[in-house]
Amino acid sequence: MTSADVRGRFGEFLKVWVLALPTDKIFEASFQVRQRHSLSHWDSMLIAACRQAGATRLYSEDMQHGADYDGVSIVNPFV
Repeated sequence: MTSADVRGRFGEFLKVWVLALPTDKIFEASFQVRQRHSLSHWDSMLIAACRQAGATRLYSEDMQHGADYDGVSIVNPFV
């Protein structure tokens, strides 16, 4: 793919998906998630970003399948 192709496809991506940047609210929420559930920093950030974006399901092969973290359910797509 050329840079122009990537740029064009990224525009298509943004029409479908909402980006949730790590704002100060997401960082604060991730600290709480980490403390409550004993997750890693990065997993806590993912959960906090999902909650901020209104996502209720996170597909991950690295987190516990079926676990629910503050309303975000983990689904391992390989199970």
